[in-house]
Amino acid sequence: MIVEVEARAARPVAACAVAKGRSYRFMSPHGHGSDDDEAAVTAISNEEWCSWLHAELRACPAYATHGALLDECCAIAARWRTRFWGRKALWNRMRRGSRLAKELAEAAPVLERARLEAQSVKLEGGARVVVIDLCSGFGYMAMFLSELLPPDKVERIVLVDKAWARHGVERRPHHIDPAHISDPGWPIRLSTSHADLKTPSDRRSLLRAFLSRGCPAMLLGVHLCGTLSLRAVDLFNDSPSFFFLGLKPCCLPPAFFAQRGDVFGSANGHCFAAKAVAVAGKWQRGKWVGGASRQELQRKFAVWVDNLSRCVECDVEGGGGEGGEEAGGAGRGVVAVEQHRVQSLWRLSSCRETSRDLGTHHRRRCERRFLNDFIFCSRPWAALAPRSATSAAHAAGPEASGTLAAVPAPNRSNGAGVHDGTLVELGR
Repeated sequence: MIVEVEARAARPVAACAVAKGRSYRFMSPHGHGSDDDEAAVTAISNEEWCSWLHAELRACPAYATHGALLDECCAIAARWRTRFWGRKALWNRMRRGSRLAKELAEAAPVLERARLEAQSVKLEGGARVVVIDLCSGFGYMAMFLSELLPPDKVERIVLVDKAWARHGVERRPHHIDPAHISDPGWPIRLSTSHADLKTPSDRRSLLRAFLSRGCPAMLLGVHLCGTLSLRAVDLFNDSPSFFFLGLKPCCLPPAFFAQRGDVFGSANGHCFAAKAVAVAGKWQRGKWVGGASRQELQRKFAVWVDNLSRCVECDVEGGGGEGGEEAGGAGRGVVAVEQHRVQSLWRLSSCRETSRDLGTHHRRRCERRFLNDFIFCSRPWAALAPRSATSAAHAAGPEASGTLAAVPAPNRSNGAGVHDGTLVELGR
């Protein structure tokens, strides 16, 4: 299922605020603030800062379709400013120029859907939802979710990133300071978890730690680069208690996957060649550096997102939440690729090349804007532990854990956190 949500292109705007008798002009998300801008943000009142943030959000493409949510989040951020104002260093890290507005705008479609899913899920026996935020970074999405989701239904939100320090281990300079996350004022509890999604043992440990009892859960990931999106699908397929997936893929897999002839595959049987999606190059500070053309990037990104959506397991044995296990039937879900304009990027000048290569199924997709695809899956949840936690195959290591065989290759790391071989495993 493919759904397209279009929004008008927004022009850059600047907001003005008056503080202490002086007028300050703040840069839009498309510009770069100066030291004077930073001083102005510190000097103005809470109402003026909220007006500035609102102007920043109105300038982004996402505002046309998610304006009500962004306005609500703007008021939430203003309350944060009041709450953390006494700790200036912490607040400065939280707002850091236009970063807060940018992160909020790009996560808006996932925030919107996650709230709808949490409100509509049927729970029994005192069960409450656990939200897993993959590659959380600083944690903006989780922080807003804590304010937006119903506390009577959601138990906690777990921020997963390898940049968090492990629990019980002293935080080092390269770790994110969790002071804002550990603050006791969040409506829904926030907690951090150190995990490298490219490491199979970390993925299994993550599921065992939070979903071993089969509690209902949502899995979210925004801007997951390369094979991290595959790893997110891997986690979702492994745990029947996940009833919602919200995923925004980002960068494409690097070219060495294609050079080795790798094949990406899923436990549901879907597989595709790495050469269909891998590219030479990478993003550096918002600019593409590499040999792949814009046309190739957009064409392969459409293929990448389509195949990721086909890898998602929609049907869950014993699904249905309310007595799903006793019913014993299979719960059927729906996966959709949706277009939400949250970034202003490229268009292809022509779709003919893409249509010849990929067929009519992809003709409409190649006309869309690039990097604005979201994958959503809603399915009934089953109160079952992750398959990886109960499978005896895992006792023999990650090589024995999947449903797809692999052709051994020389001892080298494929960068995806799976065993060496020409088949890159996505299965459990």
